[in-house]
Amino acid sequence: MDDHDTNENAMSIGLLVTYGRFRMYDPADVTWNKDRDLMCPVNRVGTVDMYMVSNHGTDNANSPVMVHALRPRVVIMDNGARKGGSAAVFQIVKSSPGLEDFWQMHYSIPGGETANVASDFIANVEGSPDGNWIKVSVERDGTFTVTNARNKFTKTYRPLK
Repeated sequence: MDDHDTNENAMSIGLLVTYGRFRMYDPADVTWNKDRDLMCPVNRVGTVDMYMVSNHGTDNANSPVMVHALRPRVVIMDNGARKGGSAAVFQIVKSSPGLEDFWQMHYSIPGGETANVASDFIANVEGSPDGNWIKVSVERDGTFTVTNARNKFTKTYRPLK
């Protein structure tokens, strides 16, 4: 692993969004090197309800240290059909402690059958028109609902006790 980033991804601004009891972390395009700075030796972000994968789910981001320390209940990957969505990141997310569900913007063509979630959780599947979105609605008590625009599949997550 390189100890520094020389491209613009190192200048990404991650966002920790809170609304009432809900917490979401979106690291933008932050890579593994910056993950390490945020998580070692102390997790400076804490645990979250939702995590937006970094850098479209590419191999140079979303380290196991970051994802597992965040302990997200729900993860959304903002990948493209051929951009991001790597099998390695898929496995890191799927093995994260406390994960309830994993949503994807696109079916990852390189991921194939083994590195994609169930169709209900994918906004844009292979062979269908692009442009579908995933919507997240949040309530102050920490309840949040995720909706897939393609198939109207919706799931509500209640706050943990």
